[in-house]
Amino acid sequence: MSHLRRDLFPVDPFSDDPTFQSVSLPRLPLHRRLLAKLRLWRERARTRKALAQVDERSLRDAGIAPAQAAFEANQPFWRRLGRLR
Repeated sequence: MSHLRRDLFPVDPFSDDPTFQSVSLPRLPLHRRLLAKLRLWRERARTRKALAQVDERSLRDAGIAPAQAAFEANQPFWRRLGRLR
């Protein structure tokens, strides 16, 4: 289990979203922040790879446009996942 519990950080803790800038989080040591970032990037890459493998019918059943899914699946791992619906 990662040192960052997902239930405590439901969003990307490295986000520049101003909504979360007022929340005071403990500053982790540099090596732990780097590990967390690498884990986040690996998860994004896995998610995008899985999205690319979903067939069009299943995407449509989920209310996702196949073109939007293809666009998202081809984004680089360091970019945040976009909205599919």
